[in-house]
Amino acid sequence: MYSEYAFLFEKSIEDMVAEYEVVEDVGLGKGMLSTMQLINAEEYGGKVLLKVPGCEGTRERFLIDDNTFCTLHNTEVAAYTFLERHQEKNISYPKVYELEKMDTTADPIKPGHIIMEYMRDITHMYCTDNLKPEELEDAVKNLARFHSIGADLTEEESKEVVRDFVKSWFTKLFIQSNKDSFIGNWKGELTDLLTSEMAKNTIGKLDGILTPENFEKWNDDCQISGVQEVLCHGDYSFHNLLYQKLPDGSFKFRAIVDFQSVNWGNAAQDLTRLFVTALGGKDRRDSEDRLLKVYHDELTAASGGKAPFTFEQLQQSYARFFQLHGAIVCTVTPGLFLTYLADREDGPEKDAFRDKMMEKYQALLEDLNRKHDF
Repeated sequence: MYSEYAFLFEKSIEDMVAEYEVVEDVGLGKGMLSTMQLINAEEYGGKVLLKVPGCEGTRERFLIDDNTFCTLHNTEVAAYTFLERHQEKNISYPKVYELEKMDTTADPIKPGHIIMEYMRDITHMYCTDNLKPEELEDAVKNLARFHSIGADLTEEESKEVVRDFVKSWFTKLFIQSNKDSFIGNWKGELTDLLTSEMAKNTIGKLDGILTPENFEKWNDDCQISGVQEVLCHGDYSFHNLLYQKLPDGSFKFRAIVDFQSVNWGNAAQDLTRLFVTALGGKDRRDSEDRLLKVYHDELTAASGGKAPFTFEQLQQSYARFFQLHGAIVCTVTPGLFLTYLADREDGPEKDAFRDKMMEKYQALLEDLNRKHDF
């Protein structure tokens, strides 16, 4: 229910945005947790991005309260502070001009905000896009350098990062009614497009993979497995990576954004999230180990010559977390895919789009079936 408290929070956001000359709402349809406005701020050289926590659609659908929005926003503020203090890591992210934490105890509520660089010539990528493995290499290396920051944080800085993100966030997202709605998209035509019986059979296992008990296992994986935890991004899907499309049609990595989900955890949570969202089925299968090696070599270099875990531990962790993010992609994204497919005119382009996504889904479902160990 929309409470008076929530109304006051939304009003405080409106008041903040009203202080600026808004050029465009650039966040509409591109995120779940924040309001993003392109504003004019002459003190920062013109057009910049204003990011304020809170999204009413997400609040209503997933029952996210203001304390959760506060934790997510303040985590992102902390992450940008870490990045600013560790520029020697050479991590690509937008320049940050202002950082203010959210405070729900203030009267009126202080929503907090971030003002950052507006990066031009960016192509926004979605779950229905694919990159080539070589186009992921810079993103993988930047991730390794980000993960290495955790070892350099002070005790007080470490306390600003949550340890229960996987358990708390995914348990809220995948309540039974949401799972039924998501998985329901596989009924009928979409399942008929699969040519593999193994893939079709795995659809029935998605509900049983995405359970509170399993979210707790993934959340506590480092304690259970003995693998050293790192400072994870938490949502390292390529919709949170900025790419530029070059004249030859290839894509160049430019920056990492959206650090609201930063948490202490297993590095594989970020790597699996990236690979299952950004790569087609064959490319993922052919390049997983090579890209994991690119990551591990970069992490070793960024960690002073000694990585916090072995390559073999990384491979084993990847297999465990593939269950999480492979299942999430196959559960959450089919509805969006079907919407995009229906909006396209019949013809070769629509057929190619459909075939590309079904190849991606089929490979994920088959590999979930082979690797399912819960």
